[in-house]
Amino acid sequence: MKKFLQMTTVLILVFGICLSGTTAANAQIDYVPNAGVYINGKLVNGINPIIEDGVYYLPFVDLAKILNYNSVKFEEKTKTYEITDGSTVIRVTMGGTRAKKGNEYINIKPPRWINESAYISLHAGGALFNSYITFKKENGSIQIQNPATKYAVHKGDTLYNISRIHHISVDELKRVNNLSSNVIKDGQILKLPNADTSKGEMEPIKEKEPVKNNSNASIQDQANKILEEAKKYIGAKYKFGATLAEAPNLFDCSSYTQFVFGKAGVQLPRVSRDQASKGVAVSTSNLKAGDLLFFTMKDTYTDGRVAHVGIYMGDGSMIHASTSKGVMITSNVLQNPYWSKNYLFSKRILQ
Repeated sequence: MKKFLQMTTVLILVFGICLSGTTAANAQIDYVPNAGVYINGKLVNGINPIIEDGVYYLPFVDLAKILNYNSVKFEEKTKTYEITDGSTVIRVTMGGTRAKKGNEYINIKPPRWINESAYISLHAGGALFNSYITFKKENGSIQIQNPATKYAVHKGDTLYNISRIHHISVDELKRVNNLSSNVIKDGQILKLPNADTSKGEMEPIKEKEPVKNNSNASIQDQANKILEEAKKYIGAKYKFGATLAEAPNLFDCSSYTQFVFGKAGVQLPRVSRDQASKGVAVSTSNLKAGDLLFFTMKDTYTDGRVAHVGIYMGDGSMIHASTSKGVMITSNVLQNPYWSKNYLFSKRILQ
């Protein structure tokens, strides 16, 4: 553990540009190895930052995995990373000033591509991962507040943009920050309202994208097959960003629904936010077996996103891949103290 707290700085002058627009010629780069990473005050890992012209950057893939974005894809031609924790897909292109998080765009300081590795600023990491990330000079550590209660304003941000990302109102954002106008400045630190004030991500209710269904079975037979298949994996472990290659031993909530529906011939997209865009909205009074239930997770994300999905079983219960217990059945899910307060909406896929 002590090695994470060592601050050994190696000064290197970078004279070449590894990728146009990512690292300025003759930029001064300080390598800072073995910085401890603390999440909510607890040492969880180590990371090797760099400092470019006084700005701290962290290795993008290392930071992603520390924050449970375990599914990482890289497009060599465009130098673009696509990562997910099973909730939201994040796309980051080296040198880009905007990154995509779900269906939202985030203004960020351009990520750097140095020695075949991606680096991302503390601000960009915080904005993308719903965290507040700082460097603590006293012990040379990286401090992460997760989920975030603060947001660092970046050039190009507006109150509307920030409120939209976190699914809160501009008025609420102004209220908690005692703002009398809509003017904000680069580097300004804003407080984020308590997650309980967020309405959550409700936009997918309006989306009605169809899914590809390769089965000729009746809707009822397909629903029965989905539930029959789903029960086979009760007890399977949970992993954020689990891939289909890790099934059926490891799942996250959306890889589980994708896997189970796929066994019945129904092709769902990979993450819960994208699955929420499929099918048609259905009220809680009209739920049927095989419907998908969507939730936010206020104790994990303060940005109100669609963060969890489960399969309705027809008797008030939900079968799902839970972060704490893996694949399990939750009885009376909409009366459950935790899930009822995080419930967003339901969608009918089989129709």
